[in-house]
Amino acid sequence: MHKKKGDNSLRKITIASHGEFAKGLKHSISLIVGKLADDIHTFCLYPSQSPMDFKEQIEQEIKQHPEHEYVFLCDIKGGSVHTVCSQLCAYENVKVFSGTNMNLVLDLLLSCPDTIETENRRLLLENAREGITLMTRDDLVEKKDEEF
Repeated sequence: MHKKKGDNSLRKITIASHGEFAKGLKHSISLIVGKLADDIHTFCLYPSQSPMDFKEQIEQEIKQHPEHEYVFLCDIKGGSVHTVCSQLCAYENVKVFSGTNMNLVLDLLLSCPDTIETENRRLLLENAREGITLMTRDDLVEKKDEEF
């Protein structure tokens, strides 16, 4: 995660995942919010890579830029990517989410443009969870019955 040309944000968002999930999620987000997604960084862990290499790389940046807020959006709680990112919470300016989905990323980009204030953390999680639903044929039948 390096500072890109024109990236003056004090918040650095990184979607971190096993495989290509992070890149795919960023692409999907960009279809909705356009250039707002340009400041999102991705880290994709492949079988030949060590998550510790990523940790060492990003840790150097965190030490050099304590004024930045680093937000890591990891694919799965307890996975190697999440475990390594969680270790970075030793720094005051690091926040790590797990179970990342589009709702969380969109809400973070659109509702928290600068930093994630304490009161927003719970709301971000609640909104992300509310976006996970299950619908079956029975639900369609119930909805149709309610309309009449």
